[in-house]
Amino acid sequence: MIRISPKRTSRKPENTIALINVVFLMLIFFLVAGTLAPSPDRNVDFITLAAKDPAAPPDMLYIRADGTLTWRGNQLPMTEHVQRWQNLQSTETDPVPLRIAADRSLPALDLLDTIDELRKAGVDQLTLIAERLPQ
Repeated sequence: MIRISPKRTSRKPENTIALINVVFLMLIFFLVAGTLAPSPDRNVDFITLAAKDPAAPPDMLYIRADGTLTWRGNQLPMTEHVQRWQNLQSTETDPVPLRIAADRSLPALDLLDTIDELRKAGVDQLTLIAERLPQ
């Protein structure tokens, strides 16, 4: 009697190339997205608080120690800052506060004067950004 063994069907190996491509594209996306945020103004030494804040918004108005206003490294008059903020308000569905980062060497009265001028110019939502000291 002749024994004929049944024909073995070989399983096709799973194709992991598509999964590798997706993971690689995600890696590239996060590398690029992480570098799009503008760097903080190097001439501003942040006000410090007691605890650690996980993230500071990159798109904010900086007030240097001499009282000059900068945004994304460019010195602009206050009217342009207010106009930029109002344009942003008109495009967003939720209200967006104007974020301010002041130099710690800026006198508090000068900071309050600047905030008062911004409020008089029409800015009704302000957020003061400060650096928190590690505990």
